[in-house]
Amino acid sequence: MAAGKSVAAARLAAERNWHLVDLDQQIEESIGRTIVEIFADDGEAVFRKLESAYLQKAISAATCQSIIAAGGGVILSEENRCLLKQVCVIFLDTDFKEILRRLRTISVRRPLIAGLDDKAIRQLWESRRQLYIKTSHFVVKNIAELTELVDRILERG
Repeated sequence: MAAGKSVAAARLAAERNWHLVDLDQQIEESIGRTIVEIFADDGEAVFRKLESAYLQKAISAATCQSIIAAGGGVILSEENRCLLKQVCVIFLDTDFKEILRRLRTISVRRPLIAGLDDKAIRQLWESRRQLYIKTSHFVVKNIAELTELVDRILERG
């Protein structure tokens, strides 16, 4: 959450002229409601089922020139972690202080952190971070490293 996944994915897709799949955006467009509305009306469990279905669809349709930007909670499901192992997963390991700064300054509403204090947000971040580290093929600390990593992957062909 707030690690920069959507921004980094859009930037890389534009630089490489690759197909970008933003799962949250696809869900919102297909369902006709925002993620916040889905959480409020149907609950997290319904959203997670939608997220898993769209992830499976995106991975099935992916080519070597596709980027899938998934929401931060996609990693919570064992089924999703197995799906993610089928593709190259790059984890943006963003410092917690930066995550917190972004969450406090960005106007995007995040239903999972509504009402949470910094300690609870940190616990959420730490639990997800460990799952991403275990699932990822590559861990990068910033967008410059991400761009360099993609260049190296492309060189290997």
